[in-house]
Amino acid sequence: MPENNDRRVNYALVKIITENIEIEPTGFEENKPVKINVGLNFGLDSKQHLLKVMFMNAFAHDEVPFIKIEASCIFAIDPESWEFFQNSDSGTFTLPQVFAGHLASLTASTTRGILHERTDNTPMNRFFIPANNIEEMIKENVVLPLEPPQN
Repeated sequence: MPENNDRRVNYALVKIITENIEIEPTGFEENKPVKINVGLNFGLDSKQHLLKVMFMNAFAHDEVPFIKIEASCIFAIDPESWEFFQNSDSGTFTLPQVFAGHLASLTASTTRGILHERTDNTPMNRFFIPANNIEEMIKENVVLPLEPPQN
């Protein structure tokens, strides 16, 4: 990827997937502290120029989740932008930190909406994914292999 990151990237959200959702109301205890665990992952489909961003959020007591949700957004990247991000010599695809953070924020917001919809009109609806700056989770450019590792 060239040093100049001031470039317009053309992309489209093409699919939203609820990978997993587990809601265990009996696992929640009113006067116990709640811990929030968050995870983020990226993946590629080089043949179709697709980028997958997966966001996970869990609400837990003593490391035992009573709500866990994982959702993904699939983004199509236009061929010119894809070429800009890929490095065929090293076999890598590099997402600039700011762009990766933007896509992560979109995915986290989508996940927040899915959780709201699934818990609407239930006592669990009071737990919502905080609107924190997800971009801060990404400390540097995200470098992904163009091809999946061979086992």
